[in-house]
Amino acid sequence: MSSSWLWHFITVSEEEKLRRRELLDLRGALAQVSIVVVIIALRVYQAWATARIPGDVPKTRRGPSSWWDRPLIAGWIETRRQYLVCSVWLAWLLSLAVWNSGDDYLHLTKALGHIALSQVPLQVLMSPAAYISTTKPSAASAFSFVTSIPQATVTPYHRLFGRVVIAPLLFGHASLYLLFFVQSSHPEFSSLLAKRVRDFDVQCGLLALSTVVLLLIFVRPRGVARKSGAQPATSMQERRRTFYFGHVLLVIVLCALAYSHVGYAQKYMLQALGASVVNGGCSVALVRWGSKA
Repeated sequence: MSSSWLWHFITVSEEEKLRRRELLDLRGALAQVSIVVVIIALRVYQAWATARIPGDVPKTRRGPSSWWDRPLIAGWIETRRQYLVCSVWLAWLLSLAVWNSGDDYLHLTKALGHIALSQVPLQVLMSPAAYISTTKPSAASAFSFVTSIPQATVTPYHRLFGRVVIAPLLFGHASLYLLFFVQSSHPEFSSLLAKRVRDFDVQCGLLALSTVVLLLIFVRPRGVARKSGAQPATSMQERRRTFYFGHVLLVIVLCALAYSHVGYAQKYMLQALGASVVNGGCSVALVRWGSKA
């Protein structure tokens, strides 16, 4: 590792390893507590905004969308505002990973993966579980229900959160680890990489990374009309159904691989499972008994 690089391969004692493990757990906790703080802030802002607007004042007609509410690039779905929010959150999580890491390269590497996985439960809670419902496909997710933000607003953040926040952190974690393996020697192999790729935990990690790539490629279908006329509703419904089950299957595979990859991931994957049950139950209840989507 170049001496000009801020982080280096260093040897630490068992006591230092324990302290680093505690710091990693603290980072994950802070990353999740931050979510709760944001939700509380959203609710406080909503209460303040509601109190400021008299109930008998009619809503004004919405004017042209602002520059922030237009797509980042023509033809894209998500807006500049949505990219900005997710980018700010990514910056916050990166600062958590760097915080108190010293010059320990491996500690920073582990912190990136730890923080990335701590965000998976939130990603699940934002997902539109009723996406394939024919009656209320935009029924609120658990996150939408708790924050009172319409699911139509939450869903783009759900998509971007995976692409802009979780995926870069996981790619950074994997890239730094692979770089460490390549530059480290092993007495029986050409490099530590040649040894570690034979180990089950690393194989799970590489397969999990491949699953993330598939999730990024396997995007949701868009209801674009054909030149000869509108697209049949049944065809679009089938495409949505195929996407939904394929997407959910890939997420399940990713969580199973992460669970098998390293011990600290297990609690986050169990949280993601619990979040999935809560989110699914919330959406089912709102589809069946909710007065509006």
